[in-house]
Amino acid sequence: MPLTAQERTALKYLPKRIQRSTDGALEGVVHDVRKLYHWVDNSTDVDANMTLLPIFYAHLDPAVIPDQPLPTDDVQKVVILAKLSLMSIVQTCASVRGVLSESLADKMITDALVRRWDTLFPWLQFMYRHFLPFPPRRVPEGFDICDVEVVSITTRALSQMAISVAGQHLIQSNMSIQQFIAKLWLYIGKLRDEDLLRHDASFRHDGREGVNDEMTGHVRRIMVGILTACMPVALPAPFAVPTLHNLLDAMGGYEPFVASALRYIRWFGRKIGDMNNRTTPNYGIMDATCQEELILHRAPSDVVTALLQTWPVLTGVRVKSSTETSTEKRCTMILEDTFDYIDVILRQSEACIPALCQVLDAGFIQLVLQAGFRCPQMASGVLKLIPRFLMYHKVLHHFQKVMEQTANNMARFGPQAKKDDEVQQTWILVQQAARQILNVCRKTSPLPFYEQKCANLQCPYDNNRPPHYRCCGCFVARYCSRGCQRTDWKSRHRTACPVLHSAGGFDGSKCIRGSLPLIMLVETFNYSLYADRIQEAMEQARKDYPEDIERLVLETDLSAYPVTFSARPVEQYADIFDPRFDPAMLKELRGLPGKHLLMALKLRAGREECIVLSPRVGLTLAFQWPAAREEEAVLSAVQEALVSRLAVGPGNVIKRGDGFKVVEYRQPPITQPI
Repeated sequence: MPLTAQERTALKYLPKRIQRSTDGALEGVVHDVRKLYHWVDNSTDVDANMTLLPIFYAHLDPAVIPDQPLPTDDVQKVVILAKLSLMSIVQTCASVRGVLSESLADKMITDALVRRWDTLFPWLQFMYRHFLPFPPRRVPEGFDICDVEVVSITTRALSQMAISVAGQHLIQSNMSIQQFIAKLWLYIGKLRDEDLLRHDASFRHDGREGVNDEMTGHVRRIMVGILTACMPVALPAPFAVPTLHNLLDAMGGYEPFVASALRYIRWFGRKIGDMNNRTTPNYGIMDATCQEELILHRAPSDVVTALLQTWPVLTGVRVKSSTETSTEKRCTMILEDTFDYIDVILRQSEACIPALCQVLDAGFIQLVLQAGFRCPQMASGVLKLIPRFLMYHKVLHHFQKVMEQTANNMARFGPQAKKDDEVQQTWILVQQAARQILNVCRKTSPLPFYEQKCANLQCPYDNNRPPHYRCCGCFVARYCSRGCQRTDWKSRHRTACPVLHSAGGFDGSKCIRGSLPLIMLVETFNYSLYADRIQEAMEQARKDYPEDIERLVLETDLSAYPVTFSARPVEQYADIFDPRFDPAMLKELRGLPGKHLLMALKLRAGREECIVLSPRVGLTLAFQWPAAREEEAVLSAVQEALVSRLAVGPGNVIKRGDGFKVVEYRQPPITQPI
């Protein structure tokens, strides 16, 4: 296929170093064609790459395709030129994405690939027939080509077709392409990870042995995208059924297709499951594992500290947006990025509680109050996330220190500490929420007492040091010996164990287990403070579930601010609590306004919200806690809140309720050393 006069003229405008290779490439010199391929592979000049395409098409004449890859010089030269030309064309099409606009890139891919498909497709079929044997093995002697390169050429060519509008139409309407895709899908689905890695360096022009170990995952991902373009959900009605039938016929029916699809699914599932055990490649995108590692290495604290140290230098007077300088815009952007980072961590990170403690110690509140005027909505939004974590000892302890230091820090910054009404009002509300909890704590000790003493009430030893064993059923009760554990199991822990496990979270969150008394006091405080909201929630639940009025569970959402209440039937909690615990057998507990069976809490202790059984039930069963002292402390704190006009009405206090019954089990869980 000779070049036209216009195409030859365009070659003269290429860089001189490329022009030296174009004449030899037109004459079929493999070395010069390889040089052009390396140029295309490393060049960002889309126009120059497109100008070279006619040279590559000249070496893809279907008329010269050999019947067999014979080890003769002429055949080897033709095949190598075709391979380099196909690789160059595919790379040229891939390079236009992200450089040109979407419409222009689609047009260029259509011209370079789709409209030349009659020229390219016979060579792709030839490569598949002769260089993709299964199982993979060495290709015929003398051919500088391996199955990795063939897999890359065929999958990338089809992938570029699938993202082009004209290419999608061609795939959907051409039976030969559909059959080719089906065969390639089956071939790649059978590959093992090492099949695309096991290549001798003598095969390859660059002398490298093997390829990137992400190759198998990359080609599988591409094939899923290609096959998706053929599926009925992506096709207009006239093509849907014939296309699916063509794919299935080419694969040999439904059974081979399903078996192959399951291989893909198992492979992706296995690799996703292994992600946490692998070093994350530096792709410029942070995955969840990397984010958690950065938090453990105190990245949130470093971010806040760095911004606090530089802010006095960067800050300036508050000006209108129309006259704001580039430096001030930069300050605002940096601040917004910081607030956004903290917001994402508190909402989506598994280590959100340690991260919050880090930023509180680093001076995050000081930063919000000092600089929050530049982006008040984001600053207020982050502040409103803090009350969701105040029922955890670590967070409450760090926040208490912050409140004591805030006044002094703001006074030290003087005129630089500009204020915003929205930020200041939010800060006042957050402080009020913390002080209500601290008022309860001042009157009683909400520390996890069960971590410091043996859970067996009949323990004969003086507990001068923390017990050494912990029940592995609930992860809460601790014992000084296995004998004490057996004694306590027979007397009461057989009943309390599944209840404590349900109160600590199905996944056994350490933060929840270590703060059960404080969570219970916060829960009880909210029951008393918002009795009218509870009444409304129960009335709404009776309307929604008229057949389950006597089997409703009151759910308090402590992961929201302000606290919200809802109720739903107990059957909906069957898969949430410990499977040993049967909530349907419990009688009414702690009769709050309205009829309900149990109390449940929604907490935020990680990436996902978790629903737990009210800690009051488990702590009462296992340790006879809370006592009258704790009850009086809560009621006293509620009365103070009511006097401060933070409550909805007086007289709504928690009453004592009936007993309960749970399923009993004969054998205690095995204790484990702590």
